[in-house]
Amino acid sequence: MTETDEQLVRRIALGDRAAFRTLLERWEGAAKRYAYRFLGDYHAAEDAAQEAFVRVYRSAARYEPTAKYSTYFYTVLGNVCRDRLRAERRRTARGETIEDATTIDAHVAGDAALEPDRHVEADESRAAVRVAVASLPEKLREAVSLREFEGLAYTEIAEVMGANLGEVKTWIHRGRKALAPKLRRFAPQEETP
Repeated sequence: MTETDEQLVRRIALGDRAAFRTLLERWEGAAKRYAYRFLGDYHAAEDAAQEAFVRVYRSAARYEPTAKYSTYFYTVLGNVCRDRLRAERRRTARGETIEDATTIDAHVAGDAALEPDRHVEADESRAAVRVAVASLPEKLREAVSLREFEGLAYTEIAEVMGANLGEVKTWIHRGRKALAPKLRRFAPQEETP
């Protein structure tokens, strides 16, 4: 039977490196994708994910599973990403950059098995989604990413973001509303008989 994330963290607290490797393998892809959507740069996302795992490792002895591990992990990772954004804003006033559309998926998802035409279409739609999500204000971007890409429940998102449930619902609603016109051309078209 597969150990839960909470059980792995308890083993990590006892110094079990194999448990940490298991947790890392289980969460690495999701961490990089979330950090990428938050930061807009693959290398910064890799660094943020790595820093989040270091924080999880160092704080394993203090971990209290009062919520799902995903809530805890995304809270840690979100804090790392926000810290990095604040530091970047202090260093420079330049705008946000979006990396090549295929970079994150090539590194994390490895979906090269798609047929060439479908691969190009998938790359184009992923790029449009990334650009559209990156254009959202920080709170909306984080809430929408946690809901739509990471599958967290509204209550979990509220806990991760340190907000109340009403705020989260509002942010997600506003984020979806802002994304709709930008992504309309990628929505599945209904066929007429």
